[in-house]
Amino acid sequence: MRKWASLGLAIAATTMATTQVAAQQASPTWNGFYAGLNAGGMFGDTSTSFAGPAGPGGFSGAGSGFAGGAQAGYNYLLGPVLLGGEIDFQGSTFAAGVNGGSGFGPFGTTERVPWFSTMRARVGYPVGSVMPYLTGGAVWGRRTIDGPVSASANYWTWTAGGGVEGIFADRWSMKLEYLYMGTPSTSLLPGTVSETANNNLIRVGVNYHF
Repeated sequence: MRKWASLGLAIAATTMATTQVAAQQASPTWNGFYAGLNAGGMFGDTSTSFAGPAGPGGFSGAGSGFAGGAQAGYNYLLGPVLLGGEIDFQGSTFAAGVNGGSGFGPFGTTERVPWFSTMRARVGYPVGSVMPYLTGGAVWGRRTIDGPVSASANYWTWTAGGGVEGIFADRWSMKLEYLYMGTPSTSLLPGTVSETANNNLIRVGVNYHF
């Protein structure tokens, strides 16, 4: 009787261990490559002063728009902490009506950000299927102004933010993320004395983990 009881316990223990291993193998892991899509809203303001041939001037304004695109990255678990890197490319409808003046008189124009890309590091702390994280890095993008004054330029700047990502199905996760983006490195008007820009991005995304 004891023999059969021991055998039964051994079978039960083996079955439980096998089930746990299978479940772990079937469950998505934070480690490795991933890629996905995102969408959200972008809003911000800008203020510029410049010295032109007709004397000093400047303009300022605020705007908003849609931003959406794709991202890809790699996660590496170092003990309980996740380290990773991510790059994304975004199309944007961001438009800001800016107004100002110079020695030539008052003027109004529209600033746009048609596209930008971020390259960021991520540091997270997974708690089961949920991971809060901080992120930061660089932004490469393009700005234009259209109207009585027209110009365009590519630029670099920095970004920092954070978010939370959660696994909701085998190999699939969703995230909610906020990024702050600083003043662009390249001004749109010659003779710019100073510029301050504050852009904010709030987006949701979905990732597939390979």
